[in-house]
Amino acid sequence: MKEKIELLVRLLKKMLLLFIFPLVLLIFFFVLGEQFEVGRLSAVASCEGSINNAACIRSKGYLASSPYYPDLTRRYFGLYARMIGGDLGASYRVEPQLPALNINKNADGNPDEDPEDVEEPKAAPTKDKLPPAKK
Repeated sequence: MKEKIELLVRLLKKMLLLFIFPLVLLIFFFVLGEQFEVGRLSAVASCEGSINNAACIRSKGYLASSPYYPDLTRRYFGLYARMIGGDLGASYRVEPQLPALNINKNADGNPDEDPEDVEEPKAAPTKDKLPPAKK
């Protein structure tokens, strides 16, 4: 009976060493990378209204475009977290800021002018619709 217990203990030690420890390590690396990504995304969000967005993000210790991190450690942990998190359904993409739309196109930039009151230029008559020539 003692031999079976020793065999079971050896099997559990191998399982702990070969399966559980690497799994815990991978989960720890994912959580660490997630924290780096949360920091990067909060820096991007805090610089959203600034005039020079790239300089503001750079002042907080991140890069404005990929690879996002100036040092290799955070770069690899962040890449690992984006890879695993992307497979799990998370989105780390930052939407670019859209330019302001000119809704009032007919007013030619005059906000006080109502687009319904603007007269559209009449098209020049074609050869078919010219009035008859006088002799």
